[in-house]
Amino acid sequence: MRIAQLQRPIAAAASSVTRTTATTTIRQLRESLGQLRIGASNIAVEGRRHATHQSQGSYRLKDTSTLPKKLGAKKSGDSYVIPGNIIYKQRGTIWFPGENCGMGRDHTIFALATGYVKYYRDPAKHPKRQYIGVVFDKADKLPYHPHAMRKRRLNMVSVPLVAPTPQPELSPSGIPTQVVRQGLGRKPHPRDERVMKLRTDGSYAYAEESWRLGTLVRTEKRKMGSRRVAMRHRRRKAKAIALEMRAEREDKIARRKEALDAQRKARARKMREYRERKKAEAEAKEGAAGGGGGGAVPPPPTTTSEPPRVDA
Repeated sequence: MRIAQLQRPIAAAASSVTRTTATTTIRQLRESLGQLRIGASNIAVEGRRHATHQSQGSYRLKDTSTLPKKLGAKKSGDSYVIPGNIIYKQRGTIWFPGENCGMGRDHTIFALATGYVKYYRDPAKHPKRQYIGVVFDKADKLPYHPHAMRKRRLNMVSVPLVAPTPQPELSPSGIPTQVVRQGLGRKPHPRDERVMKLRTDGSYAYAEESWRLGTLVRTEKRKMGSRRVAMRHRRRKAKAIALEMRAEREDKIARRKEALDAQRKARARKMREYRERKKAEAEAKEGAAGGGGGGAVPPPPTTTSEPPRVDA
C-alpha cells in the first residue's frame, strides 16, 4: 500500500497542532514519501498480528506414543528373496500376489520360492491390478507368456544313487540278523514298531539302533508362541488321546465279538456232529433189524447217549 493512503491517521494525529503547521507537515510527508511503495506483506506497517497458537480447546499436541505400522515395500525390484521373506506390507490390496508369491490375512505379500522380486501388471488377469512376483532368473520378465513352459526350481542336484549293500537275513551262527517287534492291539501303529538288530560284538544279543532311540527322547521342551497356540496344541493332544482310547475300545469289542463267534461256531459244530452220529446209529439199527428175516426184535440197549454239553 502507498504511504499516501495513511493521510487520515496522520491528519487526525496532527489535528491538535495549528492548521498551518499540520498542512505543512502533510505536504512535506507527501513529497518525501509519496514515491515509496511498501508491499502489503509488511505486517508491521499494516498493524496486523496473528496468533502463534490455536485458541483454547482446539490446540492439541501430537501423540508420539503410537506404534509405527511400518507399511510399504520391504524388498525392491530385482531383490533376492527366499521363501517366507516379506516383500510388501499394506492395508488392503494395493498390490496383489503374482508368480511364486502369497498373501497373508493382513494383506502382507511374501515370497514362496527363492528368486528375484518383480513388480508388474498383467492385463490378461485384470486391467488395473498390479502384481508382485518372484522369478528364478534375474533377467526374466513378468508376466510370462500364456503358453510358455512352466518354470520350477526344486533346489536339487542330480546325484547317482548308490545301491545299499544287501544284508543277509541269517547270521553265520544261523539266527536272524533283525527282529521287528509289533505294537499292541489288533491294528498296531507303525510308530510302535521296534526294529532290533543283532549286535556285531559276538554277544548274540539284539539291540535297537541309536538313532531310533534318539527319536523317542524329547531333549527340549517345545516353546509355545502364545497361550492361544498352547491351548491349540493341548486340544490336539486331548483329541489324539480320545481317538486312541476309542480305537482301543473298538478293538476290545471286536476281539470279544470274535471270541463269542468262535464259541458259537464250536457249539454248532459239536451239535452237528452229535446229530450225524445219532443218525448213523439209527441207520445201523434199521439195517440189523431188516437182515434178521422177521425174527424177534432185539431189546433196546440199556446205555443211552446224551447230547454233549458245551460250556458257554
